Amino acid sequence: MAIDIPALESGEVDLVVPATLQRPSTEERIRGRLAVSRRPFVTRLTRAGLADVDVDPALLASLPAGDDYFVVAFYCTYRPAADVGAVPFVESRIGVRLSTPGDGPQPVALALAPRTAAAPTDRSFRISVGAPLGFVEPSVEYSRSGSREEQYVTALGRGQSDPEWRLRAVPNHPLLGDVRLAMVVQSPPAAEVTAEIIVAATVRRLGLVRSRAELPPLLHRIDLHTAAEALPAADGGAPGTGAPGTGAPGTGALGTGALGTGALGTGALGTGALGTGALARAEAPPGDLPPVN
Repeated sequence: MAIDIPALESGEVDLVVPATLQRPSTEERIRGRLAVSRRPFVTRLTRAGLADVDVDPALLASLPAGDDYFVVAFYCTYRPAADVGAVPFVESRIGVRLSTPGDGPQPVALALAPRTAAAPTDRSFRISVGAPLGFVEPSVEYSRSGSREEQYVTALGRGQSDPEWRLRAVPNHPLLGDVRLAMVVQSPPAAEVTAEIIVAATVRRLGLVRSRAELPPLLHRIDLHTAAEALPAADGGAPGTGAPGTGAPGTGALGTGALGTGALGTGALGTGALGTGALARAEAPPGDLPPVN
């Protein structure tokens, strides 16, 4: 079974820098640097389909009967500044708050994609050894270089109601490009389920400047039942009645897109459709890839 993610309309959003004692008394807005999906992709899953979307087998055996399951996906695009030498992104966090009314069991994220992604970074250093020779002290330099992988995407909170992704720039790989994020949500049966999305970003400008994205309403606060029912069924039936596996609701499989040339690393975050390994750990191989559509 594969769940295909359709092309999602996106738009630019402002990054709002709150006023502080050290900064101007009015909030600042950073424009043109971040774009997000105007609304998420949301579809239902059956319990039988969970094994195909990389849910931990240890969790499957303990899941109660009758619960509801959803797939939620959306994009964030980190854009370079128009001005040469403008402030770069240092890190970003995308958090999700899952909730349902009442004091009963709360919804949780059973799986997150990507779970992690890493890119090779080169390290080099020099050692200078003074060699006295009369009044002249020439320097003999030895250099040593090596390569290692550094994580630039990390997912946290699987099995919890407040999962998040942490993105950061690493040497030779700026925080730029398209990032596709997806999660599998478990909720109590027939409960009203809300997912609140929060995107924060830090740029470097005479120090670190932290900001929060002003997200569109349909992405900032998602009613999963309403969003899933608004999607036409893949088999042509009534909205919300099509089970995953009966057809692909759109084109472009989750996990087949890259982070973009020169973007977060140089490889793709996952290379299979959701259900064939996209929710598994994906490391970025070397080589530039085209951006996600």
